[in-house]
Amino acid sequence: QAAAKRPREEAPGDDAAPPSPRRRCAGAATVGDLVGCRATVVCGNASTLADAAELLLVEDRSAVAVVGEDGALLGALTENDIVRAYCADALPTCSVGEWLFMHMARLPHGLVDLLTVRPSATLLEAAAMLRGHADSENAFRHLVVRDEDGGLLGILSSMDLARALCSACPDQEVVRRIGRSTTAEVMKPRAALPVCGREVTLARALQQINTSRQNCVLVVDGAARTLGVVTPRDALRAYAEQVPMSVEVGNWLRFLESGWAQRAVQREEPVQGCAARMVERAVHHLMVLDPCGDVAGVVSSTDLARALGAADHVAA
Repeated sequence: QAAAKRPREEAPGDDAAPPSPRRRCAGAATVGDLVGCRATVVCGNASTLADAAELLLVEDRSAVAVVGEDGALLGALTENDIVRAYCADALPTCSVGEWLFMHMARLPHGLVDLLTVRPSATLLEAAAMLRGHADSENAFRHLVVRDEDGGLLGILSSMDLARALCSACPDQEVVRRIGRSTTAEVMKPRAALPVCGREVTLARALQQINTSRQNCVLVVDGAARTLGVVTPRDALRAYAEQVPMSVEVGNWLRFLESGWAQRAVQREEPVQGCAARMVERAVHHLMVLDPCGDVAGVVSSTDLARALGAADHVAA
């Protein structure tokens, strides 16, 4: 069985500290610049879903490229594939190759061409593509970066665009496009988000993520106070640790010590600052607070990509 793997990165000098993701992405102007900030993570098609879930967690990625024995790209496995696999009771020993040929796979080989972007594309062009695909029926949140010969260069995610945004210089086009937009302008309001009670099972919470296409579900108590949020990243951890789907989601949040205080952001926070918080805290979702300290909505890295790619945002 082929093990999950990733290409080796060049090691820094003995007296050099590894550059932070923000510094390595500073000044990125094209998709090629951005995916070059970090090595491409791949796994073999014989790797199991459990292998892939563990790889995504260890490497802090939301997607991994899947290759055949000859190195040819077969598709990609995303966090949302793990959510679907969990909800479908797919065995952790199911191979990634088998999953890609099932009708539930998010990015199988047949969709690679549709979701391909060239390395010469600007970040705004990539954001516009992501925006269009994220709003489609399948709600795609990743693009495959390939050269003119079809060679794989990386998988671009909305979080990659957040990294570029928070590390960009004030005169870069990605910053001018956002202008003075605030978090409140790009967030999803609370009324638009799926909500579940603390006594709901993990299975039910993940099913809500799977069907709502919102990539998160708010967990509330009997008084509708927000206790936390469940995201596909939580599904990754639960799947890798083989947590029973019958576990109450409130108990699962306590086990994770996953409150929302570390995810809090104010409504008036500039979008670029919001991106910086996501990158620094390694989270794709932040809870937006109203003036009374209540959760007014959620902003995700996909929301930032939508804002970058929106036609009605014009350069300042």
